[in-house]
Amino acid sequence: MPDQFTLLLEWRRNESAIRGLAKLPHDFYPATQAYLTEVRRSYEADLRENPSGRKGDLARQTYQRASQLARDVVEGRVQKILSAAFQASVGGARDVPNALPEERAMFDQILRVLLDHRRSAAPYLEPTGPTPAAPAPPTRAAPAPPISQAPPEKPPAAPARSARPNPPSQYVRVVQSGRPIEVGAETLDLRADDVVTLPPEVAKLLISAKVAEPIVTSSVPPST
Repeated sequence: MPDQFTLLLEWRRNESAIRGLAKLPHDFYPATQAYLTEVRRSYEADLRENPSGRKGDLARQTYQRASQLARDVVEGRVQKILSAAFQASVGGARDVPNALPEERAMFDQILRVLLDHRRSAAPYLEPTGPTPAAPAPPTRAAPAPPISQAPPEKPPAAPARSARPNPPSQYVRVVQSGRPIEVGAETLDLRADDVVTLPPEVAKLLISAKVAEPIVTSSVPPST
């Protein structure tokens, strides 16, 4: 049976020759760790007994080369497991042929991290993730009702004013002609015998000036 160092050489060659994981013994990791620990303990003991001895130096070189071989095998397999976990996270197969128990546990953990990252940071990448909401269609203003159907606008209510009774008008008879006078927006010609209706204050002035005389009855129409 070949020794452990020769086996490491063969395993590294096989690992670099194929795309997937090469077949390794079930106890590769603990057996390799035990072998490297024993080789290191041996060369350190030899160097302590004889620092310049040939045996201790050869054992040290063997340990360094064996460590490098084991590192190449492990790192090559880790890269393949990382790639397999990424492919599985995007829908690929989750079966990893020839994966050892330690590597299968690493594959499952990496896959879980990748899936959690995709779901939390980029849920739109997942087929079952939430679908981004479509933008709402632009709202259109409701068409104005036809003019015939539009209710008439009500004029604004006038502010309430205190009720003030309008002073009653007074009929007078002009007794002598005089110059025209202005009553509100109208201009009246004062001619003798005309009967007119005037505001009380205007009628009072004309009566005081002997231009008109009051008429008590309200049935007499004013002259125009």
